[in-house]
Amino acid sequence: MSELNEKARESVIVLHQIIEKVFHGDGSYVPELLRHFSSDFTMITPGGKSMPLDEVAALFTRLTGGRQGVAITIEQCKVIARFGEEVAIQYHELQQQGENHTHRIALAVIDCGSTPPRWRYLQETMVVS
Repeated sequence: MSELNEKARESVIVLHQIIEKVFHGDGSYVPELLRHFSSDFTMITPGGKSMPLDEVAALFTRLTGGRQGVAITIEQCKVIARFGEEVAIQYHELQQQGENHTHRIALAVIDCGSTPPRWRYLQETMVVS
């Protein structure tokens, strides 16, 4: 596996570890979380809404502490394409909180030429059973 591919995979894991801490209530991680996104970051939610970085920042601030006990698991990271130092990576995200669980497939474009790697784009699709 190339170094850039490994950086992208590691970025997916690290970002979700930080998100889990924010969900558990540690708002001090929100600035660290936001450092992982480029200024032109866009997220497409499972419902199809396009969210620029400022809306994503507001979302994570609002969700701080809102999902106590949630566990996030990342599986099946697969590099789809590379463009210079940018990597398109697909992964499965599983969230479990008590009896409730969600499963989504996501595609992210990550600039692995920066430290930390900066996410430029994320699109999530819910998996329904």
